[in-house]
Amino acid sequence: MKILSKSLPKKKMTYTKITSASNPKIKQALDIKNKRSKYKGAAFIIEGPHLIETAISSGHKIKEVFFTSAFSQRKDEQKLLEQVSKITRTYEVTEQIINKLTGTETPQGIIAIASYTPITLGDIVFKSIPLIVIVDGVQETGNLGTIIRTADAAGADAVIILKGTCDVFMHKTLRATAGSIFNIPLVYSETDEIIEWLKFKKINVIATALDSDKSIFDSDLKEPVAFVFGNEAHGVSNEIKKNADLILKIPIFGKAESLNVSVSAAVCLYEAVRQRKGVESF
Repeated sequence: MKILSKSLPKKKMTYTKITSASNPKIKQALDIKNKRSKYKGAAFIIEGPHLIETAISSGHKIKEVFFTSAFSQRKDEQKLLEQVSKITRTYEVTEQIINKLTGTETPQGIIAIASYTPITLGDIVFKSIPLIVIVDGVQETGNLGTIIRTADAAGADAVIILKGTCDVFMHKTLRATAGSIFNIPLVYSETDEIIEWLKFKKINVIATALDSDKSIFDSDLKEPVAFVFGNEAHGVSNEIKKNADLILKIPIFGKAESLNVSVSAAVCLYEAVRQRKGVESF
């Protein structure tokens, strides 16, 4: 094991060099990646300049940064390294170590450990008329990440994660959010808890189902609403359906049997936005 302290040429950035995968810092990072012991839910790994920059700009704490020598030689990335070196500890590691920490086929050469502080339903602040997204058992990481990204784009107030949903902090999910993970509140909740909270807040629960006789385009979405998007194969749970104020369908005009759940989320959220903006079309 070899640890050296150096400075990058011209940039005067102090960092620590780690060349062994048995280094305690690397073992700790691997534990976070694999969500072991005390690190489970308290921190997660993000990869690539875009996610790291988004995390910093949104005020999320970056605990540590690991980068390769090749990454540090890119002139367009040295500014980011200078920035992170001012706010946290930075480590130059080998390509082999980065490969272990990312698990991707083409690592981007830099990762960071970001902190995660859970929030509760009571912490949600509504910007105007409440618009909530509830994810009920979505299993595909890409779908979950895209729903979070769409909720952010549509200006939703929060994304509620129910049991049975895939891990928000998996690499593929984080990548699919394109940084929106840092822009919109995420809340973990039990189904009965979220139903009770929505009733207390007088927010209408809307589920989607192909067999509904009412179209989303014929419904008033200008009131406070919470859209529930369910499992790719089975849809929204029966408990949610029993407590839904409305069960709506997205009309299918062609021969497709159904829409992908993340596409359904985009249609529903932007129909609500369209109605609230009072415009016929965007």
